[in-house]
Amino acid sequence: MKIQTSLLLFIALNLFLQLKSNAQSQVKLLGVVLDTTKTGIPDAHVRLIAGRDTLTGNTESSGKFHFSGLKYGTVTLLVRGIGYQPYETSFVLKEGEGPEQILPVIVLKSSVFQLKEVVIKGAVVPMKVKQDTVEFNAEAYTVRDNDRVEDLLKQLPGVEIDKDGNVVSAGKTLTKIRVNGKDFFTSNVKEFISQLPAGVVSKIQFIDDYGDKANFTGIKTGEPQKMLNLVLKSDRNEAQFGSANASAGTNDRYALNLNGYLWRGSKQIGLNAGASNTNTGAGINTNSNLGVNYRNKVGKDWMFGGSYDYGYSKNESVQQSYMETVNSMGTIYNNSSNNNSSRGNNHNFDLNLESVNQENFIRGGIRGALQGTNSISATDAIQSGAIRQDLNTQRISKQKSPNLNVDFTIARKLKKTGRNFSVSLYGGTGNASQNNDLNNQIRYYDPETGNAVKDSLLHQLVDNRNRTTNLSANLSYTEPLGRKNDTLVRRSIDVTYLFSLNHIHNDLDTKNIDQTGVVSSVDSLSNSYSSSFSKHIFGLNYRYESKKLHYTLGITAQPNLLTGAYEGRTDRIYKAGFNIAPVARFVYTTSSRNHFSGFYAGNSVDPNFNQLQPVRDTRNLQNIIVGNPELRAAFNHMLNFSYTRSGVETGSTFQVGLRGNLVQDQVVSNTILVPDVLDSRKQETHFLNTNGNYSFGSNYYWTLPVGQKKYILEATGGVNYSHRISFTEQMKNIGKGINLNQRIGARMNRKWIMLYTSASYNYNNNVYSIPGSNANTIQNWVFSMDSRVYLFKSLILGFNAGKTVNQGYSLATTNPLLINASVEKTFFKDKRASLKLEGNDLLNQGNNLSRSVTDNSVTESRTNQVTRYLLLSFTWRLQSFAGVD
Repeated sequence: MKIQTSLLLFIALNLFLQLKSNAQSQVKLLGVVLDTTKTGIPDAHVRLIAGRDTLTGNTESSGKFHFSGLKYGTVTLLVRGIGYQPYETSFVLKEGEGPEQILPVIVLKSSVFQLKEVVIKGAVVPMKVKQDTVEFNAEAYTVRDNDRVEDLLKQLPGVEIDKDGNVVSAGKTLTKIRVNGKDFFTSNVKEFISQLPAGVVSKIQFIDDYGDKANFTGIKTGEPQKMLNLVLKSDRNEAQFGSANASAGTNDRYALNLNGYLWRGSKQIGLNAGASNTNTGAGINTNSNLGVNYRNKVGKDWMFGGSYDYGYSKNESVQQSYMETVNSMGTIYNNSSNNNSSRGNNHNFDLNLESVNQENFIRGGIRGALQGTNSISATDAIQSGAIRQDLNTQRISKQKSPNLNVDFTIARKLKKTGRNFSVSLYGGTGNASQNNDLNNQIRYYDPETGNAVKDSLLHQLVDNRNRTTNLSANLSYTEPLGRKNDTLVRRSIDVTYLFSLNHIHNDLDTKNIDQTGVVSSVDSLSNSYSSSFSKHIFGLNYRYESKKLHYTLGITAQPNLLTGAYEGRTDRIYKAGFNIAPVARFVYTTSSRNHFSGFYAGNSVDPNFNQLQPVRDTRNLQNIIVGNPELRAAFNHMLNFSYTRSGVETGSTFQVGLRGNLVQDQVVSNTILVPDVLDSRKQETHFLNTNGNYSFGSNYYWTLPVGQKKYILEATGGVNYSHRISFTEQMKNIGKGINLNQRIGARMNRKWIMLYTSASYNYNNNVYSIPGSNANTIQNWVFSMDSRVYLFKSLILGFNAGKTVNQGYSLATTNPLLINASVEKTFFKDKRASLKLEGNDLLNQGNNLSRSVTDNSVTESRTNQVTRYLLLSFTWRLQSFAGVD
């Protein structure tokens, strides 16, 4: 309470000092800079001259700019943009037109004058850090004629692209892509980095995105998503592009892909379709997809977008698993094998309408999905240790999960500069059903002699229906503080309110089928249950913004209520909770070299219906789940700091991050062994609330160009510690985990060769406090190389290899050497066609091995996959960007 009281006094003192300041008259000037296609020009330089005073700034990604604290009278405006003719105008700020005045739209024309003999270039700055954005200059990196954006991203420090096309920047996966600050088709990162040519890109920006409403109001809450924004070169804002690909190979591998995109100013039309079985994920996969999307202006200020996607998937897999579960009565070892065949269909649609201008932000959307999966599986599980039992399960499962969501947001800037309010509403509903036909054969053993004594058959039909409803409302109001003519510093008070409701109704119906085929209901394993979790978050924040420093300090009060009702019980569950948490966020840029940021966030987390439902779930007879209706909501504390230093002259980069997590009243498992037939035992998992769960860690990234920036040295690594609480037989079990990883690498990227080589080490240790449990440690060494050689302007040779050394696994494992090679020939002057022959896993040593730690269990698993095959591919690309074909 002392900390909370001090924080409240600090906020009250700031309020008093700001409100005491004398207000003075001011004018705020708003404007926007567009090109001839009515598209905003980002980073244009704007200079305003008013008498003896001169103010400067740059336009936002949308082309907007503003100046505050101006006096009435005549001002002169000069606008410069790379690739555009300079623009100059004078404008009179009139007293009778209010404190906010809007300039007529400024349109820059393309520059037609070029130096033919002499080209003068200044030093290229490869990287800049600007508040929530890390920006890279594409001119500082090697771009070949046929490179895609994906090839450019692979050269950037701190950026990784895995084999499936997922992009990770600073440890976070990119979830959205924009072009010139605007939504681009479906915003699918993987889809467009492989389609867009790298040669049209001027800048690559990695943005901590808090959402469009936060960009409009300035109020940033929660943890941001990582977004990729591509700033294209001047006059590259219209295009038509696409590709067609056909592949065939050994082991019946094939792939067919077709996509095309039309981009004309605000109009976007896209189509993509594909079918393949070359997916290298777990099992043998066959996938097909079809998608269409459309975006265009409706009227003067409205933008409409819509999309539909269909996906079909088929998976045939064989998985081996080994699990150790520690218990005060002994350790349970479980070896299992699972054969699974599944087929799924997914339908998704999205419709949205939005309007954004200087004064208003309005957005509404509706989206829905229908997912269905049918699967057949057979599992053999052998338990040993504290329990000796064999289980064979034949399962037929059907799942269906339709859902529908709607949202609406309106935000408005009021007459006083800096004052705004917003309202957001959300509603969603889903209805998931799962029908299981389970045929179990259980073999029991004598606990004394270890001999098999009985086989038992159990045939069950288990149907589970889960209906969810989610509602939320969010309101915010911002009141500016300080002197009105202060253009260098902005201060404000934010008042926020959030209400959310999550309602669940779950029906579990269990039936037994005897050997004669007679079906009977099992009331003790059936139930109808509903629960509701509601929370209110009242927030009061003080926000400070200057050129170098942005920070927010505040406090939130979070009352919550968990209620529940169960069929056959007259009592109702009623659990009320209340939490107070500070709000803290800062971004500090001392110069173009140094950048600091950090945030704290706290939020309530409700238990899921499996943890609450007080009925035995027997779908896995070797681990029966029993919920606890007396559970309380947990409260999660998150703390994060980061520091980035970039060398403007050297091109070097250093990033380091610190993070911590603490959970109060976390829902954890309590595994117990209960008596079973023939004096044997079986495992049940129950749930309870407890404290003591926390984790913290650090990670870093360092890159150094050498040899006149022809070569790049890299090092990245991290260490993480977790302290986890679980229970066995009501006894507290403390799990401590340490993960250490380190990688060093070297990169060379020239016009004729791309080469990357690295060595990495991973250490993972997990121990439990229960007497008799063993420490579990695994280690991995990975040595890899990836290269491409460009010969005769039309021939590309590719080679990559990786050697993995594994230690400490319980499952039988090898130390695979994976070798892939390819040769590609391009055709025509613009290289629009290519023929490629590639060999994957030439030594056939690939395997799919993973490890996970949950509560008091450690699980290792390995799944079959087709890794060795030859594939011959033909690709035809069509692309025409304004100014470049």
